[in-house]
Amino acid sequence: MLVSKLSEAQRKEFEDVFDMVDVRKSGMVSLLEMRQFMETAREKKTDTELMHMIHRANPSYAQTKPEFSSAATITRNEFLGVMAEAEFYNLFTETFQELDREQTGYVRAGDLSEVLGGVQDLIADEKKINIIDVEDADMLVDYEQFSKMLLGAAL
Repeated sequence: MLVSKLSEAQRKEFEDVFDMVDVRKSGMVSLLEMRQFMETAREKKTDTELMHMIHRANPSYAQTKPEFSSAATITRNEFLGVMAEAEFYNLFTETFQELDREQTGYVRAGDLSEVLGGVQDLIADEKKINIIDVEDADMLVDYEQFSKMLLGAAL
């Protein structure tokens, strides 16, 4: 779902990264290739963290092989899904932190209209109205509710 919300430039950037990681040019990225890429990017990840990424990208793989496996792989589309998830998580987290100036873990529903200017192309037009037109502008919204709203769920 989130992959469809990537801009063409973001999608191209992530596809280029996949091509760099896929050193065997198999169309699949293995755990070993991911580990090597993360090391060259100076971002150390344990095998467990990398397996978690693979399981998030390919839940069916997690059901058939939940334990660590050096043979674990993900496809280009699954890789794009992981990257899109990370991209939007960072965007939503930064935006939420900006709105939560007092660091309470909540933002006022009435303040959410401020954020729509920066992320409105991520939200379906019919959902924007639901986010802005809440009955209680002082209602407190936590990060989980906030991110769901940005992805189109009504408050």
